[in-house]
Amino acid sequence: MNYQKALIIGRFQPFHKGHLFVVHEALKQVENLIIGIGSTNTQDKENNPFSVEQVRTSIQKVAKKEGWYDRIVQIFDVPDIPSDNEWLQDVLDRAKEFDVVISNNDWVTGIFRGAGYEVIEFPFYKRHIYEGKKIRAGMRKKGELI
Repeated sequence: MNYQKALIIGRFQPFHKGHLFVVHEALKQVENLIIGIGSTNTQDKENNPFSVEQVRTSIQKVAKKEGWYDRIVQIFDVPDIPSDNEWLQDVLDRAKEFDVVISNNDWVTGIFRGAGYEVIEFPFYKRHIYEGKKIRAGMRKKGELI
């Protein structure tokens, strides 16, 4: 393994195959994962219809099914904070120690790179299908989301 612990931050609204692809790719390079669930303090039902507990449970269920549950060191909340510096400090205060960040989000990668952290970006997996906004729209159309 190239790294001991990686931090992955996402909203996971919902946790889908694109996220699963990133986790599988990450686990080829890291021993363990620290997962931050983002935007946990927002009331935006359009983009964040699932509660932090629903997201956490979803991730845990998938991790158990896929066989990497024991490689999760921590799952923690990441509230939105308007100041980039304050957001970074809040994440660092909440997260256990990590040695690399894995993200495809330009804002997240910019903040961590700017603070001197190594960042790994993996290509999106079938983004035309596995994008949270499209998945939520499909769920609403099927009556699975209000």
